[in-house]
Amino acid sequence: MNKKVLSALLTGVMVVSLSGCGSAPAETKTEEPAKEAAATEETVAETSEETTEEASVEESTEEAATEDAATEEVAATDEPSGDEAFTIGYAQRATDAAYTIAIKERNQEYAKEHYPNLEWVETDAQGDVATQAANIEDLISRGVDLIMVSPLTSDGLTDAVAEAMDAGIPVVTMDREVDTPVTVKVVADNKEMGVMAADKLAEMMGGKGNIIEVCGTTGSSAAIDRQAGFEETIASKYPDIKIVDSQDCDFNSAKAASYMEDMLQKYGEGEIQAIYCHNDPMAEAVAETVVAAGRDSEGILITGMDGEEAAFQMVENGQMAFTIIYPTMSPEAMIAAYNVLTNQPQDEVVNCIPTLVSKDNVAEHLGTGLQ
Repeated sequence: MNKKVLSALLTGVMVVSLSGCGSAPAETKTEEPAKEAAATEETVAETSEETTEEASVEESTEEAATEDAATEEVAATDEPSGDEAFTIGYAQRATDAAYTIAIKERNQEYAKEHYPNLEWVETDAQGDVATQAANIEDLISRGVDLIMVSPLTSDGLTDAVAEAMDAGIPVVTMDREVDTPVTVKVVADNKEMGVMAADKLAEMMGGKGNIIEVCGTTGSSAAIDRQAGFEETIASKYPDIKIVDSQDCDFNSAKAASYMEDMLQKYGEGEIQAIYCHNDPMAEAVAETVVAAGRDSEGILITGMDGEEAAFQMVENGQMAFTIIYPTMSPEAMIAAYNVLTNQPQDEVVNCIPTLVSKDNVAEHLGTGLQ
């Protein structure tokens, strides 16, 4: 009996011991998977955050690149592409003088070489201001992109040029000006040329004597300024020099020759020391008239302006005292026009510099004059 009880007790103790030993490992196994799962979730979360951050950085980079590309594209549109076509309307005042022909041809030659995308519509007023105004109005109706004009007179084209500007068509004037605002004025200082002529003549005349003035077209800015610069300088600086006669000869050689025939009849030998002409064609005609009248031995000083090759030849052989080169506004006018068309920076006034050509430097200019 005692053995049976003892055996039962030992069996119970073993069962309890076995149960206790088995429960501890089971609990440990349950905690480890939980910790692993938690660690896995944390890693996934971190990876997800990193991926999101990377995606955000990439997106920002792409946006920045897109903005840069857009900026470059906008900047590119501000520069001329070189292949956009433009039409320029050229309102010529006349084609009867080497100077007006040179303005057009030299600017067009530059355009052909540098701006092949330009097209031209040309008109010729043939020396009539009403025709030139009508030609400008015609160019407006044709819808040209820009008008280049060498005005016949300052006031005669005011309305037509103002109409072009009001229509949004830029206007570039050359040589002469108009009495209304324009986009660009390409000029030389005609008044300064008059001053240059007065000072040089006064020097050659020894500060005394009589001058006859052969003027250009009444109302043209060139004639107005060349007359003002010359007469004001003579009056203010040279009291012993007198302008004894003057007449508007319209920048025309035939009119100048006719006028000089009258003057040579009016003033006898020794009464004329110099003849100041507003352009070379008139000076050349005057020089020939003086020779034809047998008055060339008197040493009358004859001057012109513009820079024709024939004038250079006369300066070299002594028939003319000097001429003053009036720039042909080329390529300055063409460059200004293209800058306006392509929205590039451009000054409103472009000044070209005149050059006095006398016996002292004529050799440097022979072969370069207007034909």
